[in-house]
Amino acid sequence: MVIKMNVPKLRFKGFTEEWQNYKIKDLGKIITGTTPPTSDKENYGESYLWASPIDMGINKYINNTKNKLSEKGFQKIRKIPANSVLITCIGSTIGKTAISKYEMSTNQQINSLICNKQFNYEYCYYCINFNFPKFLSKISFQAVPIISKSEFEKLTLAVTKNMYEQEKIGNMLSLLDKKIELQSKKIEALKLYKLCISNIYFKEQDEKNYKISDFCYIITSSSKNNYIEFGGKKFIMDMGTVDSDGNIIYSKPTNYDKDIISKGDLIMPKDDIGGGLIIGKTAYIDAENKYILGDHVFCLKCKNINSLYLHYLINSIYVNKLLRKKVTGSAQLGINSKNVLNQEIFVHEKVEQNKIADTLLLIDNNILLNKKNLEKLIFFKKGLMQKMFV
Repeated sequence: MVIKMNVPKLRFKGFTEEWQNYKIKDLGKIITGTTPPTSDKENYGESYLWASPIDMGINKYINNTKNKLSEKGFQKIRKIPANSVLITCIGSTIGKTAISKYEMSTNQQINSLICNKQFNYEYCYYCINFNFPKFLSKISFQAVPIISKSEFEKLTLAVTKNMYEQEKIGNMLSLLDKKIELQSKKIEALKLYKLCISNIYFKEQDEKNYKISDFCYIITSSSKNNYIEFGGKKFIMDMGTVDSDGNIIYSKPTNYDKDIISKGDLIMPKDDIGGGLIIGKTAYIDAENKYILGDHVFCLKCKNINSLYLHYLINSIYVNKLLRKKVTGSAQLGINSKNVLNQEIFVHEKVEQNKIADTLLLIDNNILLNKKNLEKLIFFKKGLMQKMFV
């Protein structure tokens, strides 16, 4: 019995031949984009693509970008045709892939593969997508990761030369990508819906009838980084564990059993590096004996108010905008507890608080459910690709 070595674990019926190893340059023509002169850039005109809009695994096709060139500038720059495979080759975005939906121009951060006629561009896109992480792991980078065109051309892929098999693989993964994209759009639509509902409930009021200090006092604690323990049953709440939407990031497990945060408390980041998008946002503590208070955050202990309502109120556009005006610092931004507690707010009556909190929580739960469904689709796609490629 002859055992075929260079074949995927999972393939469509009727295809039995071994896959062949090819360098990526053998699949088609590879070109590197060009960066236009500053004088050719305009607010209106033809689009050209930078690396940053490419988002591997979510938006397969790139249409156009906000970067614009004058007509004169567009004539100077190299063009790539529709259905070219785009691969970023520098910096933090290195290795991300996409497909050009229309003719466009790219800057020098992007290599483009214009496939030969015997290779299906969607199949090549997925094949590169699958193989590129392994390729990157074999390269030693300096301070800034960068792949030259000559290095990129050396990337070796195991591919099927059967066009029918290529098309079947490309079509099936494309259908899965469409589901992923639709799921992503559904989540964004739900977030927009939540924002609209929040803006209706928490519109800016001429009169502020309370301060945050009327309902909260603040406690702080010290660093718990020494107590991070893989497999821990609790989670440390400190800088980096609250995102810009006010969700908890479960990144620091622990078995430490002091400084426990109570259900209904609110955690507010008081420091941030960079844009400061998380400062003044709160995360709602949804369970007892599950979270530990760390540093760089405030714990708001609430009284005489629905704390979930207060969480949504503080995270609303109008209150968060007022809090962000009180942020100070340059390299590290921060807000002090006095400025938080003295913030004036408009607070609804108790019955309305409960209704508002319940409504927004229902939307949040729907968003969370759809995020889990998206994660399942992405995980399924990853597992499928591991079996469908060599």
